[in-house]
Amino acid sequence: MNRFTTAVLAGAASGALFLGVGGRLAMHAFALATARSAGFTVRGSLNVVFAGAIAGAIGGLLLAVIARFLPQQRWLRAVLFGVVCYVIATPGFRPPRPLVFVLFAPAFLAYGVVLALAWGRLVGSRRQTSLDARRPGL
Repeated sequence: MNRFTTAVLAGAASGALFLGVGGRLAMHAFALATARSAGFTVRGSLNVVFAGAIAGAIGGLLLAVIARFLPQQRWLRAVLFGVVCYVIATPGFRPPRPLVFVLFAPAFLAYGVVLALAWGRLVGSRRQTSLDARRPGL
């Protein structure tokens, strides 16, 4: 499996969990905090999870493209990528209120951190395996 396929699959999985489920929880918290109807439907929630998976896959591709420009230190790379994802997403937050930005921040940061750490583990282990295969006598 090449690195772009790995990026899309890891991005979609972490996006479904953190952007989809996490986003749905943030929406619910916003509804409760603003005394709005906190309606819940399975169909609506599945739509949000699916949208999170799509956005996560796109974020995975972004990581595959910019990974070489991020710091090498694993946790710094992960947090920085989470911040990049959050900054890219903020123009689409509706309604654009401070509470919305605060509620969605943990979901985006968790997505970015988990994806970057998984990416480092998946791509790094594959890179190490290919290096070991080239070494004679191991």
